[in-house]
Amino acid sequence: MATVGDGDGKKSRWPRILVPALIGTAVVLIASAIGLSATTKANSPSAAPSASSAPQSSCERLASRVQVRQVSGAIVFPDVSYSVEDAGDRPRVDLAGSFQGVIEEGKRVVVIVQADPGSYDSTPGHHPGDGRYYYEQELRVDEQTHCWSALSLTPAYSGSRGLAWHIYLVLVPADFSVTSVSARNQVEDGLFKSLHILALFTVNT
Repeated sequence: MATVGDGDGKKSRWPRILVPALIGTAVVLIASAIGLSATTKANSPSAAPSASSAPQSSCERLASRVQVRQVSGAIVFPDVSYSVEDAGDRPRVDLAGSFQGVIEEGKRVVVIVQADPGSYDSTPGHHPGDGRYYYEQELRVDEQTHCWSALSLTPAYSGSRGLAWHIYLVLVPADFSVTSVSARNQVEDGLFKSLHILALFTVNT
């Protein structure tokens, strides 16, 4: 009887010993798995800051901002500003902004302007804009910051304060100003209609 009782006692002690040991082992394994998962996520590429959250360079902003009409998606101009100064009663326009996209090799973005025929100058005769297209200059572009500027535009004449100017940003061949512009910087209507217009906006002087 005593021998049977001692055997039963030994058997009853095994669950009390094994169960806590197994639970402890399971806890250690689960904790190790959680730690490994956290380390893997921290070092994975998806955990790195996204490009959109990285700080972006700030382009120069001038006195007034304009609403841009995007004509082509090849190069986008999300932010454009301008300032107007009188230079001997002849308004001078400065432009600046940012762009998105890549300017193709052998291409340039230039400024072409048109005086709105529905606006009038400040001369005694209050002449309307002539509606013709005039080449101004190539954009100064920084490919690293994606900023651009076009400074000291003088599309107007003495006494032309009051005219509204439609500003076109146009993608053209690098030699455009030499091969396609007249001595008076005029761009013929037919030629203008064939150009790759990227965006346009209006500046009031």
